Amino acid sequence: MKYFCLTIAGADPTSSAGIQADIRTFDRCGIHSFSVITAITNQTATEFFSYKSLSDTLESQLNAILKHYPVRHVKVGMIPDIESLDIIAEYIQKYNLIVVYDPVTISSAGKRLSLEGIEPHIEQKLLPLVKILTPNLSEASKYSGINLLEIKFSDTLILRKACDTLLNKMYAGSRKINQEKAVIVKNALSTRETVMDFSVVNRMTEKGFEKQYKKWEKPMIKFKGNVHGTGCVFSSAITAYLSLDNDIEESLCLAEKFFDEKFSKFIELPEGGKVLDLTVSEERRKVINQVKEVYDYISKEKRFVKLIPEVRLNISCSLPNAKSKIDIAGIEGRVTIINGFPQACGDIKFGVTDHTARLILAAKEFDNSINLVINLKYKNKYVASIQENTNLFTYEFVRESQPDEIRDKENSTMQWLIKKSVERTGKVPDIIWDKGAVGKEPIIRVFAKNSGDLILKLNTIISTIM
Repeated sequence: MKYFCLTIAGADPTSSAGIQADIRTFDRCGIHSFSVITAITNQTATEFFSYKSLSDTLESQLNAILKHYPVRHVKVGMIPDIESLDIIAEYIQKYNLIVVYDPVTISSAGKRLSLEGIEPHIEQKLLPLVKILTPNLSEASKYSGINLLEIKFSDTLILRKACDTLLNKMYAGSRKINQEKAVIVKNALSTRETVMDFSVVNRMTEKGFEKQYKKWEKPMIKFKGNVHGTGCVFSSAITAYLSLDNDIEESLCLAEKFFDEKFSKFIELPEGGKVLDLTVSEERRKVINQVKEVYDYISKEKRFVKLIPEVRLNISCSLPNAKSKIDIAGIEGRVTIINGFPQACGDIKFGVTDHTARLILAAKEFDNSINLVINLKYKNKYVASIQENTNLFTYEFVRESQPDEIRDKENSTMQWLIKKSVERTGKVPDIIWDKGAVGKEPIIRVFAKNSGDLILKLNTIISTIM
């Protein structure tokens, strides 16, 4: 399944903020991005010169995307004028979009990105349509009417009051009064050693809606000047994770983790400019290359089409200390059969696999050296031949043996399955297979430590069963 997000924002020639930063962030989170440009800006990482509104083309851009593609989640950034605001609000309502709004009206260089006095119009027309609001301290002060710029690190009660005020404005006159919403204030408070984001989530519980507040404390990274584009990256990461079917709290957690990782590796530009490093790290390139090595092997082997299951095949490879699906790379859209050969349906990306990713995460709880999994077509004769003619250690998963509480709990089967196999055999098997059940295709799953290990096992399997 492919996931989509739309960004509506200004274009930044440094590619470190605005529409370009949003697209790059979506891509790093495993999301395909659509984009609608509100303005062309003329700026560097340290200076802002001018902008030109594209309000006269905004409606045609939105029509081109929203009429033809199944977009539900949108990140909204720079809104240069009232005309743009009216069009954006109209299309959000027309297509019932889920909105994350970064209320940027002042650039990091201190120059206005929008019409003077536009804030009251944004408050009236846009805030009631927003699901998650991501202001910095100055923006939170502006929209809440509460001065937050000189508060102390311990003044969380004032922050709570400001967040409550913003949240109330997000529900004002809203038809989405029963929808969960949230505010997260970036760099809300700081000391010499610590910086803190602060959030409130109005979430549905068994007792009705309840506000949950959270402090996101992290070590202060000391440097001179600002880092360009941080707000854009953070809000677009939240949008991406929200589109991946995470709830608000989990989306905020994942976005904080993503942002902290990027913020620790910013790039120093000439003349004192700093931008977040959104390039793929060497560690992640190695993971992607391992998936590519396995795919290159199977894509050239015509006999391998017989091992592609009905649900299609995927190869997942994890970072060494993976903790969630976003730490695991796979083939977007999986591998199918085209012209008699295995063929990838998309690119290799992080965060795009589910079943095989959960298998790796479950396996790593017992053996952290396991980094790859591939799912293959099951036939009884395949398993019999592997067991008889190879040294690969196999284990059968009998679905009927699952306790009811495991069967009924979403995403718990893989963890239970591997735990049982380790308890009975003392290690994670080379292969775990099952005969399927109603609505569940029988599958062979092959575990490996690295691409060379997996290719060796696949070569053994295909040489044995073909």
